[in-house]
Amino acid sequence: MKCKGSGGKKKKYMYYNCEHCKLYYREDLVEECLQDFIYELLEYDMNVKKYFLPILADKKTTDISKLEKEIMQLRTQKERIKKAYVSGIVEMEDFSEDYKLIEEKIDILETKKYEILSLSVSFSPHQLMADRDIERELHIRSNNLKEILKQEWNKKSKEDKQEFISKFIESVVLTKNEKGKLEIDKLNFRHSYIEQLTKFFNAGIFETYYSLDRNGNEEEYRISVNMTEEQLDEYIAQMNKTFDVEFYEMYQNNYTDDYEAELNSKDEKIIRVVAIKDEKKFPISDKENIRIGAVAYTPPPTNVLVAN
Repeated sequence: MKCKGSGGKKKKYMYYNCEHCKLYYREDLVEECLQDFIYELLEYDMNVKKYFLPILADKKTTDISKLEKEIMQLRTQKERIKKAYVSGIVEMEDFSEDYKLIEEKIDILETKKYEILSLSVSFSPHQLMADRDIERELHIRSNNLKEILKQEWNKKSKEDKQEFISKFIESVVLTKNEKGKLEIDKLNFRHSYIEQLTKFFNAGIFETYYSLDRNGNEEEYRISVNMTEEQLDEYIAQMNKTFDVEFYEMYQNNYTDDYEAELNSKDEKIIRVVAIKDEKKFPISDKENIRIGAVAYTPPPTNVLVAN
């Protein structure tokens, strides 16, 4: 398929078209079809950068001796240039240009050093997950989560969008339904993205979506899998610093049963569902027991402002 532009003076459209079978797809409609999924990836990427980099960091990268050596060499160069300028060996023009270049290099290395030291600080993945959930819930409460993601996406250039999507997706198959509307048929993820999700699973913070019966209606919630009792306690303790949360355990016989959340009040909101299991592996049979529970809280009235 080839990409080309078309349209009038006011608005131009980009098309993907096949010269052999005469099929064509408008680029903006392709993006619209993938929009919800793109926003999910965008939120994931923002959360990784803000909260979960320590989990993905390679422990070998905590050694900063090489960086410190490079910084020391650059500072020595800086002193030599300064002395050469004071001695009248170099002109002001050469001095300022070289001096500024070295300072910029030092700033870059210092930033890298700070990031590595930050990653090596002791942390709890489930406390980080709670912090992320608190921020997300506050955005949802103020109805600006989707707007934040939309702004973040729209400010990207065409090249930035291409780079972002290719970071997660190897390929995507779209089909047209009977009404001619595009639908996602298949998504193939990149190996690097799958590796990240595997690390999150091993850390006990992997999540997916889960259908749950609530007041007679089936709703989708985020569910954490492979979480232990201790990790759940850490998560709830951190959540309780901002919200007064409750954990409701739901009855179950085996992994294939349907679950229903029976909360104390219909006004309570489920933040996430949790699958508690000490063994770090998926169930090997449909008869293997696993405890399912819901973390919920009662939001304040909509007319009450919440300080973030």
